[in-house]
Amino acid sequence: MEGRISVGQDVLLFFDSRHTVLTRVSDRRVHTHRGYIELLKLVGLPYGSRAETNTGKTFYAMRPSIEDYVRRFRHRTQIMYIKDISYALSWMGVAPGQRVLDAGTGSGATAAAIANLVRPTGRVYSYDVNKESVETAKANLERIGLLPFAEIKLQDVYESISEEGLDSALLDLPEPWMALPALHAALKPSGRIVSFSPTINQVERTVSAMRQTGFLPVQTIEILIRQYRIKEGMSRPESLMLAHTGYLTMAMKVEQTSND
Repeated sequence: MEGRISVGQDVLLFFDSRHTVLTRVSDRRVHTHRGYIELLKLVGLPYGSRAETNTGKTFYAMRPSIEDYVRRFRHRTQIMYIKDISYALSWMGVAPGQRVLDAGTGSGATAAAIANLVRPTGRVYSYDVNKESVETAKANLERIGLLPFAEIKLQDVYESISEEGLDSALLDLPEPWMALPALHAALKPSGRIVSFSPTINQVERTVSAMRQTGFLPVQTIEILIRQYRIKEGMSRPESLMLAHTGYLTMAMKVEQTSND
């Protein structure tokens, strides 16, 4: 029944914001820091139901979001955080039916987020030069049912982009400026791009190259997240925060002239 947990479906076992378990419902027993859970006992319950471990500790059986999946992707290198991915895709205007480039596949985190937005008729084209990354990303997307909306390619985006008429692009590359000439040809007029870079030196070189290859730089930002501990009369910020991970540089494709 729709909205109810069944065998083979994923479920997020939510104890609190710091303690969650993402698993697939089967005849297994899941051991947690607060006791074990017989997964079959969740079958038939609506998502959002309250349940207990064998020790009587409360948890909630929630439907996972794309963020829950991405945070748990198996990966070789550091991945972009959801804070950066979500802002980038919002600014790019990614929507169902669009065709979007993801340059620098890595674990497939960004490709998964894009595929989740462009489905069911759109597609994400994700490029990487590392075979292991490509295979890892394919496995990650297949695991969460998003691979049909993605094409993960072992191809160098610095050299060429096979697609034409792309709506937008997200670059997570060591030298993003090298991909700009091919990207300009592959994008629709006014197509939007976001480049993610860890250092300001990369940003400076990228912005300079954007101006020379037919892109109008809009802005560069850095996103910082601080969580708050909320208790009436005693609310305060957490002592730790998610600070610098990288810079997002946003630009739009414009018509090139002989004076550019």
